[in-house]
This record gives sequence, C-alpha cells and structure tokens, in this order.
Amino acid sequence: MVSLNDYINSGNLYSSTILTNEKEEIDNFLEFKSEKFRFWSYAKAFSDHLRAATAIDIFHLHGVWMHTQHASSKIAEDNNIPYVITAHGMLQPWYLADKKLKKSIYLNLFLRSVLKNANIIHAITTLERDNLYKLTGHHNIVEIPNFIHLNQLPRNISYDPQEEDYLLFLSRIHPGKGLDILFQAMSKIENKKIKLKVVGEENSYSELLKKTARSLRIENRIEFVGAVYGNDKYRLFANAKAFVMPSYSEAIGMVNLEAAACKVPVITTFATGLHNDWNNNGGILIAPTENDLTAAINKAVSWTIQERIQRGAMLSDFVAAKYSWENNGHLWSELYNAL
Repeated sequence: MVSLNDYINSGNLYSSTILTNEKEEIDNFLEFKSEKFRFWSYAKAFSDHLRAATAIDIFHLHGVWMHTQHASSKIAEDNNIPYVITAHGMLQPWYLADKKLKKSIYLNLFLRSVLKNANIIHAITTLERDNLYKLTGHHNIVEIPNFIHLNQLPRNISYDPQEEDYLLFLSRIHPGKGLDILFQAMSKIENKKIKLKVVGEENSYSELLKKTARSLRIENRIEFVGAVYGNDKYRLFANAKAFVMPSYSEAIGMVNLEAAACKVPVITTFATGLHNDWNNNGGILIAPTENDLTAAINKAVSWTIQERIQRGAMLSDFVAAKYSWENNGHLWSELYNAL
C-alpha cells in the first residue's frame, strides 16, 4: 500500500492520500483512531471526513475486515465514486479457516456486498485471483503482483563467502510462516553445522519455537536475532547461503522479493503465488511440507560458492524484470485509467 502510494505520487496523473486507523510517527498519513468497537476499528471521524471530501476520483480499499472498508464502500456507492478493493490474501482459504465461524458471519452479513459492488477486485497472485472468483463470482478481478522499489535498496553489498554459513528466515514470527516445518527440516538436513538465523520481533510463538528447538536438539543451531532494520537487514540477506520462507499462505510477500533483489537464492512455497519461473531463475519453489523443505535445504547447502552467487544474480534479475516498480508500475496507471 505504501509503495503504491509512493508510486502514484511520483507521477503526474494522480495524487494519493492514505487514510488509516493507526500510523507510525514518521508516516505522512491521515489517522483516524478507533473510537469504539475496537475489534472493528470503528471511527465516525473517518466516515465524516470521506463524506466531506471533494474531488475524489477513486477509492482504493486495502483489507476487508474493518469498518474503514465497509464505510468507504458505502460512501463510494452513495456518491457514484468507483472503487478498487485489495484483500491482501485475507480471503485465502487458509486464513478464512482461522476463526471460521466469526469470519463466515461477517462475510455473509457485510463483506459480500462490499466485494460485489467493487468496480475492480485486485488480486496479488493467480492463486488469489482464482480463489476470489470462487468466493465472489466477480467478473472484474485484475491480477497485479506486489512490486519492489529497486532504487531504494543498497547497491554496495554482496555475498562474502568468508562469513559464517547460515540460512536466513526474516519475517513476522507467526504459525502461518511455516517455522514449524522449518525447524523439523533443520533437525533432518545432512549438514549439521549450518545455522538458521530467525529474524523478527519475538513473541509468545517464538517462545514455543524455542521449546521445539530444544526438543529437537537443534537449539545450538538456531539463533533468534530479534528485529533488524536498514542496512543491517540487507547485509543479513546478502550473506545468507539461502533465504528460507516456507509460508503456508502468502500474497507473494515483500520479504521474498527483497531477499532476491539482494542476490540471495530464495526457498519458498507455491502457496506464496510467485511465478513458476522462480524455479528456473535461481530460486526454489516447493510445497509447504517437511520433506520438500528438507530436500530443498539439502540442495542449497551443497551449492558451491560460484553456484550460490550465480543463482542469487539470476534471481535478482528475474525480480527486477517481473516484480519491480521501475519495470511494472505502469500496470497500476492502466488500471486506474480504466475506471
């Protein structure tokens, strides 16, 4: 969402403003804090602001479960303003199965009309597009993947084979990211010396994972690093033997693109929605299973230094061609112009 906002405001056709319920201090967004029904992020001031606003050509709703999307869709309809909605993977079967009853009730009482009346439903992956069609029957679902700003990445970092060999996981520490099968795979791979660095803010699930590591007797090979940002993050990417993200469900995931752009081979799953050519351009796509992940890591750990560098460079070029704002941002201009 932020990358799209930046891209729109960098051109001459449109200007864009982000309205949100929560923002960081550095964010240049309009914030409308929840007033009541915090589980729904209800804010009357948000609705009042939209109703009073003038010269709005398009609404773009991000997410599906909150008051902001519900209110925006109704105001758009009342004022004959076209709107696009991006579910960001929130309607994928894996996520709908979590808290199934609650989500099913909301879907049928409120959300179906929001989706039905959207001029365009935006899907990030082919898998999401197909699932959204099954769920909604909407005939104007447009697939545009997530993109990365290559010009925002450092250019002066590269793989240093003199550093310690390690695999890298970097993301929110959550059951949906496949860390359970990653730990199982680490206990079964042939190379018992290579370490796994787990980067992300620790929480109750990370404590459970530490217990799992102890029970598998791999605690000495798992390093919980905590949250890492900026150039430190990019150096971790660049020097990893491989980046591993065995997600059960993901709308591509910016972290996979960031890692690949830093010239590190990425092992991830078909459930992320990445193009199958990922496998032909230095990366590895697998099913999110313990056996497939173990085999993929065994393969990555056996790469020579030259093969590791070549694979990283190939994947970086692939991401630049298929998943960069510089080469593909025009797809968003074309979508908005169609409205």
